[in-house]
Amino acid sequence: MALKFLRLLNFEIEQFLLQSNWLLPIPIMLFISYIAISRVLVESINRSAKVNIWDGLFSIFGNESILFFVVTPLFLYLVSDLLPRPAFIQSMLLRLGSRKLWWLSKILTLGVAVISYIFITVGLAVGISSFVLPWQSTWTLQHSVEFHIAPAVRVLSPAYAFMQLIILLALGWFCLGLLAIVVSQFIGRPIIGLIVGISANFGGLVALRADVPPPYSHFFIYEHLLLNYHSFGISASPYPPLLASILYWLVGIGVLCMLGLWLSARQDFLSQ
Repeated sequence: MALKFLRLLNFEIEQFLLQSNWLLPIPIMLFISYIAISRVLVESINRSAKVNIWDGLFSIFGNESILFFVVTPLFLYLVSDLLPRPAFIQSMLLRLGSRKLWWLSKILTLGVAVISYIFITVGLAVGISSFVLPWQSTWTLQHSVEFHIAPAVRVLSPAYAFMQLIILLALGWFCLGLLAIVVSQFIGRPIIGLIVGISANFGGLVALRADVPPPYSHFFIYEHLLLNYHSFGISASPYPPLLASILYWLVGIGVLCMLGLWLSARQDFLSQ
């Protein structure tokens, strides 16, 4: 059973990630990186401020407009068709003989998709940034807020802060992707799952732009997806600590995994 599961999982991951639409992030990230890093260079010249690669990376992955309008919706689009057609689901279930293993294969494939997406997006951003911005171990830009680096973040080293940001993005994308898949599984239409996932994404942006006050803001995803909206040990901060955001995503992932398992056990795939 285990060997059969691993073979099917490997086949599913290869079939999913080798689709042509996974080439789409490449030109999009190249364009975004070019625009964001050009802005960093122009502002550094205008303000006579030194910059390094961290200013470029945070201007991409810490920018709520880029994150909510482009990078996250693109990921949801790529994973929205993770559930195969009913006929293929039936053949998979017949081979595995277990709906639990079938659902586990979806969760693991989504996890591989998240990791692959991070490697593609971050790898391209690092590659483009390193051509024009120097590698340094310290913050350099004085006007950090304009480049999406809150003063509270600067208590951390740039590499450690960026690692924490990537952890939040990975958990957030996994949770939103899982939401889209579970809705697709329940409704039977991937487009509905995509719409729900993107709606949750833009709901966070609306809450951010509307300046929803605490504690109500803690329920929206922007506080748990963007590194700037965390307390970093400041007791008077209205924002949650990083651990609270990690728990926020883990609870969401756990609930959706159980819901997807429940649907898998009760859904009649043969009638679809």
